[in-house]
Amino acid sequence: MTHTKNFILKFALVAIVFTVFSCKKEDTAVADNSESAITQQHPKLILTAQGVKDIRAQLGNIPIFDKSLQAVKEEIDAEIELGIEVPIPKDYSGGYTHVRHKRNWFVLQKAGLLYQILDDEKYAKYVKGMLMEYEALYKTLPLHPKTRSYARGKLFWQCLNDSNWLVYVSQAYDCIYDYLTEEERNKLETNLF
Repeated sequence: MTHTKNFILKFALVAIVFTVFSCKKEDTAVADNSESAITQQHPKLILTAQGVKDIRAQLGNIPIFDKSLQAVKEEIDAEIELGIEVPIPKDYSGGYTHVRHKRNWFVLQKAGLLYQILDDEKYAKYVKGMLMEYEALYKTLPLHPKTRSYARGKLFWQCLNDSNWLVYVSQAYDCIYDYLTEEERNKLETNLF
């Protein structure tokens, strides 16, 4: 478990480094292109379009990144094999539904990153499928059934976890934004986000 966490941390660190360097290049690009065209590009939250190009150009050249990327790929491929699970919320922290929704936010974010870096449609398809499952469920949910918190969420018994979920899931959404149709984006933005 610790070994996997180290790979993920290294993967994230390398992605951040590439993003920083690509942001410098994009600053120059703003002078050449209209600012509105730049702000409309996706991804733009944890990756940038230029950052993705830079990362892809370096694949195979940075062994620690390649190894970390492979570990994340294996993890997400295993999740894809298991299928999508979006249970009706009912548990406190540590309970099955709580843990599954928390796991899903990490899986979605990583699958979105893999779609951008590897340009493999299976990751976008998986993210889209899970987002649509959440959209169908979320609009039907009342506040979480556990009433211990004064600030309940819908997916989690504390709204702070719903906020954390939204941060990661919006990053996944950003990664597949251009993969989705306008109708699908409108549906997600109206009923889920």
